[in-house]
Amino acid sequence: MKNPLSPNEFKIMQLLWQMDRPLSRPEIIEMVPERDWNPNSIHLILNNMIEKGVIRVDGMTRCGRGYGRTYAATMSNLEYGAAVLREATPDLSPDERVLGILPLLLDADITPETVTKLKALLKTK
Repeated sequence: MKNPLSPNEFKIMQLLWQMDRPLSRPEIIEMVPERDWNPNSIHLILNNMIEKGVIRVDGMTRCGRGYGRTYAATMSNLEYGAAVLREATPDLSPDERVLGILPLLLDADITPETVTKLKALLKTK
C-alpha cells in the first residue's frame, strides 16, 4: 500500500469486505447512497485504489446495455489494518511493533479460548 486511503476509498473497501465479492461500478454507486458520486468521479477513485494496490480488476459483468469491470479487494480488513500499522510505525522493528500493539489489543475483553489460541500461536512461532 503506497498511501493511506481517503474516506471515499475506505468506504468502498468496507463495502467490498462486507459483500465479500467483486462489485461493479454501478453496484458500488447504488450500495453507497449517502455519497453523491457521478460515474466519472467513482472511476477516478477506483483507479487510484488500483494504483495503491488495495483493489484489482476482477473481471467483467453486464451493466445495463454494456459491460463493465468488477473490482475486488486485494487484502482483508485485517491485512489492511496491519499494513496501516506498519506504515504508521516505520521506526519500530517487528518485535517492537508486536510488543507495542499486543497489550493495546489485549486491553479488550477477550475469552479464555482466545488466550489459549494466542499461546498456541506463540508456541508455533
